[in-house]
Amino acid sequence: MKFGSATFWRFLRYARPYWPYILGSVVTGVLKFSLALLIPLSLGYVIDYVILAEIPDDEKMARIFQVVGVLLLVFIGRIPISFYRSYWAELAGNRTIFDIRNALYAHVQRLSLSYHANQRTGTTTSRLTNDINTAQGILDRGVMSVAVDLIFLVGVVTWLFLFWNWKLAAVSLLTLPMYAIVFGVLNPRLRVASQRVQKQMSELSGEINEKLSGQSVVIAFVRERSERLRFFAEHRRYFDEIMQRVRIHVSMFQFGEFFTMIGPIVVICFGTYLVVKGDLEPGELVAFSGILSHLYLPTRRLADASAAVQMQLAGMDRVFDILDVEPDIDNAPDARPLALSEGRIRFEDVHFSYLDDQPVIDGITLDVEPGQAVAIVGRSGGGKSTLVKLVPRFYDVNRGTILIDGQDIREVTLHSLREKIGMVMQDAILFGGSIRENILYGRRGATEEDMLEAARMAHVDEFVNELPEGYDTIIGERGVTLSGGQKQRLSIARAFLRDPAILILDEATSSLDSHAENIIQDALDHLMKGRTTLVIAHRLATIIDCDRVVVIEDGRIVQEGTHDALINEDGPYRALCEEQFGAVQLEDLA
Repeated sequence: MKFGSATFWRFLRYARPYWPYILGSVVTGVLKFSLALLIPLSLGYVIDYVILAEIPDDEKMARIFQVVGVLLLVFIGRIPISFYRSYWAELAGNRTIFDIRNALYAHVQRLSLSYHANQRTGTTTSRLTNDINTAQGILDRGVMSVAVDLIFLVGVVTWLFLFWNWKLAAVSLLTLPMYAIVFGVLNPRLRVASQRVQKQMSELSGEINEKLSGQSVVIAFVRERSERLRFFAEHRRYFDEIMQRVRIHVSMFQFGEFFTMIGPIVVICFGTYLVVKGDLEPGELVAFSGILSHLYLPTRRLADASAAVQMQLAGMDRVFDILDVEPDIDNAPDARPLALSEGRIRFEDVHFSYLDDQPVIDGITLDVEPGQAVAIVGRSGGGKSTLVKLVPRFYDVNRGTILIDGQDIREVTLHSLREKIGMVMQDAILFGGSIRENILYGRRGATEEDMLEAARMAHVDEFVNELPEGYDTIIGERGVTLSGGQKQRLSIARAFLRDPAILILDEATSSLDSHAENIIQDALDHLMKGRTTLVIAHRLATIIDCDRVVVIEDGRIVQEGTHDALINEDGPYRALCEEQFGAVQLEDLA
């Protein structure tokens, strides 16, 4: 085992709270294996002091019954010892993995959208499941087993040298250096091979997750065969990495088998020589041979545990890689809760880019008054959605400042900031529970009455009442059993329940038909009342009643004013309206 590994010692820090269980498992483990030595010792005693002894037959039988009685009592007592050795080891190991998985999930929750945007969901899922599962045995089948075997091995060797024949003991240890050499060479290779296996499994998981989530596109474009071939290629690469690891592991196993077989042969030859010379009793040789199996067994287990831990640590390497990623967005050291009184938003010379040489927001200055609804319009790719994502700090500005009621949002706690903001996005993201659970996701501690009122305000009750199980209806992953309009109404109900002071609507009706849009627009109109609202919409008819309209092109504000004022100007806003409505309908909007 590579005790100098930083990953190994870091893993042990998570196991530290469970040291009483670890210690208990090690102590009971040493006791369990020590009691097993009574079998060869008893056999040696029976040969020398019963079978070869010149005593009456009835005394021989009495001695045999004594030996059998002691062994029965000892091995009955060994049952609870074995139970607690295994139970405490599993308890400590599983609790440690439990803590690491919780820490990793909490850390992933803290990572910013920029991290998740550059990572496949399946890859992150693989770290939380496959990689951590791979590390399951580091503590119980690795650290504790190694500790038990080392203590037992040192104890048995010391006992053999001090109280048995030291020459025979020395001969029995001749193969141990060979173990150290072989495993010292192959262990690092096994670690690297295991890392490649985990990486390829992560890629395979990402590919599967991505394609299954987009299966409708695969079917629509008749790409089933090409996706099967792509999966086959990815799976074959994983298979090749697995087999490379298997070759190294099997080689280690075979070397261990060889050394385990060579040792007893040497001992039998030398021990027979000592018996012939009269330096050793026959029973002592038989007992020593029996003990020898208990000497080589922990040696073999040490080698196996070392190989297993190398594979398991490869999984932990990838887990700690994520834990070492620092969130791009985090609380400032002196961050304080947001003191929101009015809901005024100010953008001061805001600049932002995803890539250094490609600005998305380029020097925007904008004031949004309390309770005002401001529509942000423009062609796709102009920076509208990016601008509103800066308000809840999904991303941080590169330059400039965003203020809410005069407070720089980078100087307030993320929790207090996002708690005051409600969002309804174009893609209504729902979870695979019930309708009730999805609405209640909007606010912790909300009552049933609060939930029902939010559902009524968002017109959710209109379709829920027609469902056999009502609000307990399971909607499937991402709300697959609901229509687009129904999903969006649930998203709006969630926002109603949150009761935010600041509201962001990002293309909330763009993917709906006219009937659904009318229902949802009515719900949104109620939701916007009395709240500072930023509205992004491609369908310009939905923002006519907004207090102000801001037109953005290439990350800059190119026009600003009321709908009535801008529609009568020869500018970008009128051009956008003409593209959507034509000259005839445009006169109706003016």
